[in-house]
Amino acid sequence: MTESVYQTKQRRAWREGKGRLVVQPSARHEPTPPPVACVARDRLRRDDVIYFTTQLAVMIETGVTLAEALDAIADQARDPEFKAVTADLSEQVKSGVEFSAALERYPRSFGQLFIALMRASEVSGTMSQMLQRACDYLAQERETVKRVKGAMIYPICMLSFCTLVVIGLLIFILPRFERIYAGKGAVLPGPTRLLLALSHGMADYWYLVLTGAVGAVVGAVAFLRSPRGREFMDTVRVRMPVVGKMYRKAYLARSLRTMATMVSSGVSLLDGLEITAGVAGNRHFSAIWDAVAAQAKVGTSLSDELANHALIPGTVVHMVAAGEKTGQLAKVMDRVADFCEDELKIAVKAVTSLIEPLMIILMGCIIGGIAMALLLPVFSLSKLLH
Repeated sequence: MTESVYQTKQRRAWREGKGRLVVQPSARHEPTPPPVACVARDRLRRDDVIYFTTQLAVMIETGVTLAEALDAIADQARDPEFKAVTADLSEQVKSGVEFSAALERYPRSFGQLFIALMRASEVSGTMSQMLQRACDYLAQERETVKRVKGAMIYPICMLSFCTLVVIGLLIFILPRFERIYAGKGAVLPGPTRLLLALSHGMADYWYLVLTGAVGAVVGAVAFLRSPRGREFMDTVRVRMPVVGKMYRKAYLARSLRTMATMVSSGVSLLDGLEITAGVAGNRHFSAIWDAVAAQAKVGTSLSDELANHALIPGTVVHMVAAGEKTGQLAKVMDRVADFCEDELKIAVKAVTSLIEPLMIILMGCIIGGIAMALLLPVFSLSKLLH
C-alpha cells in the first residue's frame, strides 16, 4: 500500500527527532511494529523508568533527536532487560513507529499514564514538556510509595524478630527448664504445661510444623495474588484502624496527581478519568473514578459524584467543585494533590509514632508472658520449701 504524503512527512519528522508535526486523526496511520527477538517483557524497575524519563527529557530539550537519545540511553544501560527494552524502542522509532505506539508494547513497564502523555506530546509537539511532567509525576509517586513502605517496615521487622525470639525460647531454652522441674516432682502450673507442650510439639514434630508453615505461606501468597485476595487486601488497607488513614491518603494523593497531570497535559477528561481509575492502586478508589467517569459522560460534574463516596473527604470535594466553577480544574487538582501528600506525611509520622509503642507493648507482653510461665514453677517450689 502506497504511503500518503502526510505519512511520509510524519515518518521523516520522527526520524529527525523533531516530533513537532501535528497529528491529524483523519490521516493518521500507525505502522505495525517490527518483530523483535529477545526483548524482555517483564516489568522494569521504577528507578529505571525514572532514569529513562529524566535522561530522555534532558536530551530532547537540548535538541538531540529521539532515536539518538534512545541509543545513548541504551548504550549507558547496565541492566540487560532495561537495555533490551530501550534498544527495541530505538529500533521501532527508526523504522517509523510513533514513540507512544512503541511504548504500548511494554504497558507493565511504562504504564497507561506515561503512554498517554507521550501520545498527547505527539499531538501537541511538546515532548520535552511532557517528559518533564512525567518525571515530576514519577518522582512524586516514588516518594509516596517510599513513605508508605517505610511506615510498614518497622512493625514487620519487629514482628519477625519477636517470632524468632519466641521460637528460640520454645526450642532451646524451655527444655533446659523442664529438666530442672522434672527433678522436683511438683505439679507444674497450667501456663508452664502449655509452653512445654508447644516446645515438645515443635521439637518432636518439626517436619510437620515446617510443612504447615510453608503451606500456610504458599497458600497465603496464592490467595493474595488471586482476584478475591487482592480485593480483600484492598478492603483491609482502607479500613484498618491505625494505618487505614495513611493508605487512604496515599491512594487519594496518587489519584488526584494522576488526574491533574492528565488534564493539564491536554488529555480529554474522560480519558483522564479512565487512566486515573487504572492507576489508582486500590479497587475501591478505582471504582470511585469509574463511577465519576460514568456520570461525566451524562454531564454530571465531578464534585457531585465524588460527594457520594465516603472515601473522598468533604474538603477535597469542595476544592474540586471550586476548580470546576473557575475553569481551573487541573490547577486545583494539582494543589489538592499537594495538600493530600502533606497530609500523608503527617499520617505517616502519626502511624510511626503510634506503632512503635504498640509494638514494644506487644513484644513485652509476649516475652514477659513466656518468662512468667517459666518462673511460676520456681515460685511454687519456693513456697513448698518454706
